Amino acid sequence: IPALDADSIYKIPGMLHAEGLDVIVCRKLQLNPPPADLSTWHGLVEALEHPEHAVHIAMVGKYVDLTESYKSLSEALTHAGIHTRSKVHIHYVDSEVLEKDDVESLRSMDAILVPGGFGKRGVEGKIKAIRFARENGIPSLGICLGMQVAVIEFARNVCGWKDANSTEFDKATTHPVVSLLE
Repeated sequence: IPALDADSIYKIPGMLHAEGLDVIVCRKLQLNPPPADLSTWHGLVEALEHPEHAVHIAMVGKYVDLTESYKSLSEALTHAGIHTRSKVHIHYVDSEVLEKDDVESLRSMDAILVPGGFGKRGVEGKIKAIRFARENGIPSLGICLGMQVAVIEFARNVCGWKDANSTEFDKATTHPVVSLLE
């Protein structure tokens, strides 16, 4: 059975089936299942290869030079794109750069995703991205630390608690909207 190159991992099951791998494995295991029905799988590959829409999503994080850090999220977005017949274009945006620069680059995005992370580095850039999304009606999603910074952003800019923060970043804040339990 050749292990041919494929431009998408999602094509590999169909390729291995076409080479008879499933039949060989079943014969070796002395199994006699009905023939494989890969029609649903082929539909998935069809949707992946022939999207009807495109969506641009900014992933604002602090590990954007190591995009594999966000592999589960990028794959989840790909799966959502398959389900909606949409090509998902992920734009990795360094939250540390956003701390210094304006966030106008986010204006062309259809959505903003702020993933998790650890430590204070890049947090203010994530907060700027969340604020930009909220103020400009851009759908956004904060996951783990991303959700924490969304709460901090709202507390600062809607509730007016200018020093709102997480106790992880500022133990002395008078508005600890996120509190780590010791």
